[in-house]
Amino acid sequence: MRLVGGHMRQQEWSSYAQFHQMSEYRRFRQEHRRAAGRIPFQMLTVESLPHRYVDPELGETLLALPLAVEKDCRWTWRINNRSVTQRVSVGRMLVVPPDLQSAWDVDGARTMLTLCIPNASVRSVLGEMCPKTIKSAFWDLSSDTWEDEFIEGAMKQLWASCIGDQFLDAYVSDGIITAIIANLLKRSKATDNSVAPVSMPAWRMRQVRAFVESHLSENIHVDDLAQAAGLSARQFFRAFREQTGETPHRWLAGIRLEKAKQLLAERHKLLCDIAEACGFANQSHLSSTFKQMTGMTPSQWRNRGNSY
Repeated sequence: MRLVGGHMRQQEWSSYAQFHQMSEYRRFRQEHRRAAGRIPFQMLTVESLPHRYVDPELGETLLALPLAVEKDCRWTWRINNRSVTQRVSVGRMLVVPPDLQSAWDVDGARTMLTLCIPNASVRSVLGEMCPKTIKSAFWDLSSDTWEDEFIEGAMKQLWASCIGDQFLDAYVSDGIITAIIANLLKRSKATDNSVAPVSMPAWRMRQVRAFVESHLSENIHVDDLAQAAGLSARQFFRAFREQTGETPHRWLAGIRLEKAKQLLAERHKLLCDIAEACGFANQSHLSSTFKQMTGMTPSQWRNRGNSY
């Protein structure tokens, strides 16, 4: 059995979708779509012929749904020490947990619809109910194929929503992916003692900081920060406050203010331009926030020759 992609290292694949596009799977006809809403995921349909490949471990939960199958087509999958062989049946789906290598031996043609859910999206949706280890929580769902009329229909609707041309399709997308993730956890029967504690480690703070710095001129909501951290808004707010001692809103105002101080040192810059660059609603908003947090207006700060 050979590793798809040959000499390329596993860490070079950023996602399962990219893996399919750039590895030897690319010989199969495929279509790719992305989330229309705020919760990231990718989907792909692949019309595959008989193959024997190994897929790398990636930080995504895969939900694979057969849409069309050649008569008597069989597939064997090997994950860890588990090996299962079955006849491929339309509608009987399978979960591949994240962070696990999987080997596949398929002896016929089939068309698969696969949903790829990043770990961060699972954590964002489930919040406090997210298992400590997503891989372990979904492990039992890889032991057999199974039918679920609701999830099957939801996957097909999700596929359609990815190319919808109405602004409400984003809300439809978020609602459906949330329902699918919740139903997968319900089906997995993950116990309450597997729920992860709320935490805001340094790596999450770095992700949030990086997001803010790249979107500083925009209107940033707590939901945006929570998504960057891979947490629900409720979980993020509590964890953030416990970690930093301040609310996300006040912390964000501080980041904007620090950037404003840097720009004020460039004396040719207009206050209105600084306000826009730092994400303040207008110059007045910049001035009131600046005075509230420093005791001086931006002009007073600049005229006193404060440097940053």
